[in-house]
Amino acid sequence: MRYFKLNAAVIAVTAIAAASPVAAQRMTLDLRSIGASTTEKLAGTDLGASLGVGAVLAWRVQPHLHLYGGWDYLHFSADQSFAGANRDFEETGYTFGLRFEHPLTATGGIAYRLDGGGTYKHVEVENGDGDLILDSGHSLGFEGGAGLSFAIGAKWRLVPMVRYRSLSPEFTISNVVTKGDLRYVGFEAGVSYRF
Repeated sequence: MRYFKLNAAVIAVTAIAAASPVAAQRMTLDLRSIGASTTEKLAGTDLGASLGVGAVLAWRVQPHLHLYGGWDYLHFSADQSFAGANRDFEETGYTFGLRFEHPLTATGGIAYRLDGGGTYKHVEVENGDGDLILDSGHSLGFEGGAGLSFAIGAKWRLVPMVRYRSLSPEFTISNVVTKGDLRYVGFEAGVSYRF
């Protein structure tokens, strides 16, 4: 009997939540282009500016709070590096965390976003021919971001954001471990679709 009551309670709460306005457009898919600039050298290598792309899926758990997870790719280049001359550094991997999004206007046409969470990424180093010569392996990092969300329809939004990320990859070259910190500020231009 207790099992039946628990199931009935779960079904009732789920039905009420599904019928509420909060349940409408519970998921958000963001697609974004990224321009980034490093804030320090990676193991003595100046990586400068980068371009990349990313995608994030967010699930609203409260009216203004979301859980998010995603993947992105950034490409850096260096004329001279600890791994040799003319090397490409590609950071790829996953992001996850919490997003707070709150309207700035009564109609909800403009909102601000705050993201905070972690990353699970790796950095691959390629030579001038595009051959992989080093891989840091995946490691944890962190990120924080802030931006605005502008409605351009019932489900679509434009989302410019600024994001800071930090990762500490390690590379093994001839049994010698080279450690570094990849820290950068990313400027994102994206679109968001709510469903």
